[in-house]
Amino acid sequence: MTTRHQARLPCCLALLFVPWLLQLGSSAQEAFLGLRQPTSRPKASLHALVGDDGTTFERFEKDPSDKKVRGERKASGSSGKKTDLEPVDDTWYEGSIKSYSTQDGFGFIHCDELFNKHQADVFLHKRQVDTHLGSRATRGDQVRFLLGVNQAGKPQARNVERRVGSHWVDFSKVYVGSVKDYREEKGFGFIVCPETHYIFQSDIFLHKNEVEKNNLSKGSRVTFSIQVNKNNRPQARSVERLVPTSFSGERSEEETEMVAG
Repeated sequence: MTTRHQARLPCCLALLFVPWLLQLGSSAQEAFLGLRQPTSRPKASLHALVGDDGTTFERFEKDPSDKKVRGERKASGSSGKKTDLEPVDDTWYEGSIKSYSTQDGFGFIHCDELFNKHQADVFLHKRQVDTHLGSRATRGDQVRFLLGVNQAGKPQARNVERRVGSHWVDFSKVYVGSVKDYREEKGFGFIVCPETHYIFQSDIFLHKNEVEKNNLSKGSRVTFSIQVNKNNRPQARSVERLVPTSFSGERSEEETEMVAG
């Protein structure tokens, strides 16, 4: 084949290829050409308190005269001074839990970059563990964090997130889901939530204490945070029941009872 013929070959192929491509839909064209963006992880919608059928939900208000409720509110109140340091900037650092003592209420994260800079491991306070790590920190856990520096110039971890598979998870986040099932005779059940299932590849364990405290049943819509057990499996904490407040169609007897509380 001559050089002249070789030069014409791409043009001929283009004439054959372009009409075929134009017959495809826009989505198929994007997929073929590699222009389509990767599928994003499912997220709790900004309108997550509105059901697919148009039902709107709000948190169930517990009876303030209930002794358990008064105890919960008293325990959640804080009379101590806030001592958390603000992060110095929005740079994320990665490291691993070097040590943590639940008795002492603190531990350390090793991060090569910060150790070279400060000649010290990064201090990890119990508040960070309880709030952001699901109340559990184990040696070797992969974490990332923002940096705070105390008056002595030593590094301290803020807004800590744990690596779960390929995801960074802040266990202080609140999710929206539904009770998938509950086995009263065994004292546990599960919450289904697309966002948490994407992260953990499983439903979320639901203990009977949360069920009884919130008067939950199969199908109940809830908000919840997550903690992990000794096997690093997720379970629900800080569960709150949501109740329907408006609905465009007719309610079942079960939904009517839920609205009544």
